[in-house]
Amino acid sequence: MDTQPHCAIATAIAQCANERYGYQTDTLQKSVSSWHGVPSENVIGVASVISAVDVALKTFCRSGDDVMIFDTTYGPLVDCIINNNLNVHSVHFKTDTNNDANRHGKDKSPIVDVSVLSQNATAFVLCHPNNPTGTVLSAELQAEIIQFCHENNITIITDEVHSEFGFVDEDSPGAIPLFGSGVDRHLQKNIVHINSASKAFNLAAIPGGSYAIIDDSERREAFRAAITSRHLDASNLSQIALQAAYNNSKQWLDEVRSAIALNRKLVHFYFKEHHIKCSYTMGQAGYFLWLCLSDAHHALPAQKNSTVQTLRQDQTKDISLLFGSNDKSTVFKPASDFETCIKRGVIGSDGSLFNAPGFIRLNLACHPLQIIEALNRLFFV
Repeated sequence: MDTQPHCAIATAIAQCANERYGYQTDTLQKSVSSWHGVPSENVIGVASVISAVDVALKTFCRSGDDVMIFDTTYGPLVDCIINNNLNVHSVHFKTDTNNDANRHGKDKSPIVDVSVLSQNATAFVLCHPNNPTGTVLSAELQAEIIQFCHENNITIITDEVHSEFGFVDEDSPGAIPLFGSGVDRHLQKNIVHINSASKAFNLAAIPGGSYAIIDDSERREAFRAAITSRHLDASNLSQIALQAAYNNSKQWLDEVRSAIALNRKLVHFYFKEHHIKCSYTMGQAGYFLWLCLSDAHHALPAQKNSTVQTLRQDQTKDISLLFGSNDKSTVFKPASDFETCIKRGVIGSDGSLFNAPGFIRLNLACHPLQIIEALNRLFFV
């Protein structure tokens, strides 16, 4: 995110830097327990989310096993499956593309066909909320998936790093509950929740403390032993950052969520204001715009600076710095591929990294004028 972390985190890190380095802290479990409302003994500190997913696959799968994963999702999760000599079993999640409201803006809830899940898989790796689409599965669908995996002894491994940015209610943003938190506890025993403070509190460069939450004691101790044997425990600095984040930075996170919620509304307004029709989604969580580059069009002429004029009243100085002169002519000519986006100075993430060539992922956790400028460059020359 393009924002400074909360000062409480910087203060905690600075204090750590001025102390002795010969001792480790063990505060992560208590902070995570309080944050999520889970028993502290269920929490295991880990070096990173991806290393934890990798270790979980090594621990609960054997070479040659099938592992389920969404077909459009965070690429490193797929790499973890492949690098462990496991077979990728792609699971498609569908959206009603005939629904105009879904196609051109606010999304209809995605659907996963539970009947296509593999009974022969040993694990299901879920990015939830999904990156890059922001998909949040309904509580009912989560329960169906968990029931299926329980009946077939399939371990569910969840990457939940985007869960703090929930926009199910755009006017009241908040956290997405732990995957399957609404099901009976005995059904949660095959779930390995993996999360981190790094995404929510902008601590990726430290990185912020990461952890697993495992209710089943047998799975938990097997995972803990695997983490310890590989020396992939959470570092002292990452635990200090997490403690400061979870214990002292809640108000900061609320303010960031509110700012992102406004940016999401701005995106909808931009497309409406410019009469642009294209396939895009922001889902119900996260801070990404997932945009198809192949089908953008509009029915009426639009001037690219009209949105700027709408916001100019309150942010004249910022707008003049970002946009400069408004004298140049504008022609609607949407970028049709990722290379063109780069040439126009829009640095997003190529959809190919998520098994979706022809799409681009854009970060909305920034100043709204940067979003306007990026969209202007994408759609106008």
